[in-house]
Amino acid sequence: MSSAPAVLRTLVSVLGACAALAPAGARAEECDRAAADVSWVRLAGAEVQCPAASRFRAEISRRLGRELVTTGKVASIEAVVQGQPGAWSATIRTQLCDGAPPTVREFSDHGLTCDGIVAAAAVHIMLTTDPEAGLAPPAAETPPSPPPPPAAETPPSPPPPPAAVRPPSPPEAVRSPEPPFPWPAEPRAAPPPAEGPPPGGISVAWRGFASVGIVPSPGAGVALSGEWSILPRWTLETGALWLPEQHATRRTFAFGLTAGWLGGCLEMVRSRALVFGLCGRVVAGAIYAVIYGDEQITPTILPTDVGSRAWLSLGAGTRLGVRIVGPLRLETGIDLFVPMTRYSFQLQDGQPAGFEQPAVAGAAFGGVGITF
Repeated sequence: MSSAPAVLRTLVSVLGACAALAPAGARAEECDRAAADVSWVRLAGAEVQCPAASRFRAEISRRLGRELVTTGKVASIEAVVQGQPGAWSATIRTQLCDGAPPTVREFSDHGLTCDGIVAAAAVHIMLTTDPEAGLAPPAAETPPSPPPPPAAETPPSPPPPPAAVRPPSPPEAVRSPEPPFPWPAEPRAAPPPAEGPPPGGISVAWRGFASVGIVPSPGAGVALSGEWSILPRWTLETGALWLPEQHATRRTFAFGLTAGWLGGCLEMVRSRALVFGLCGRVVAGAIYAVIYGDEQITPTILPTDVGSRAWLSLGAGTRLGVRIVGPLRLETGIDLFVPMTRYSFQLQDGQPAGFEQPAVAGAAFGGVGITF
């Protein structure tokens, strides 16, 4: 009975030795704190300006100087970025592989681009994976060693044998610099080109006008005009007008005008919806006098020269056209006339003139037109 404890102790020793000699694959998988499985998600507002997940993980590996191994038991890091210029935010959830409870960190940035928030997230993940990475100084090129001081004059030593001469070592390869981080945002689409002026064309307009000074009393008439755009801002115009007879001070007489014009307009404003121009023209036609009386009774007051007379005038004014729908547009404007032929209609028996044209006359018009 006394040998049982000795047997038990021998069995425990054998089991302990077997456990110590077991291969590493049989043990529980250990936690690798130097590796991490990094997830990078871009939400609304960050899809265009923030880098993709592959580029984000590549930047962290570049900063660490090694690859982020994602095999085995490693930490799980989930980063979510979102926002817009002036209001960026990132949430990073870290679950370590040592069984510690997960941690959540939130970052914000008020920059106009996503660069600041991306840099903050990259530094946080780098320090989580390797806490000592931020303490290491940045890599720099090794400066060339200064030349050795000149040695004291000594007798020259004999040259070494050829076998002892070593070939010069090749120069070290210089690593090309990497692009700076954060990366620039993707270029935005260019705005659409501005709307240009309308193409040249032909317009026809029907106008009604009211005149002062052309005939003895203010009167209303009609006109038909045509326009042709010959240059981007120049328009050639022509037309004809008819002003019915208007009575003079003496009701026995009336005077009327029929004329046509030719001129041009400089378009100060020209678009598809609005046209405003300054116009000049030459107006030529005939002004005529009419006698009103009874067929049985001859008028007691007669003009000395009855009939029509040639009439020539220079004109200038403004014109405004507004497009309503399709080719239809409304027109309005003001014209001034300076007659080159001014007549004084005399009466028989030396009585005062029946009508004498003034030096300046005017008219205002409005109408509707169609552009082809």
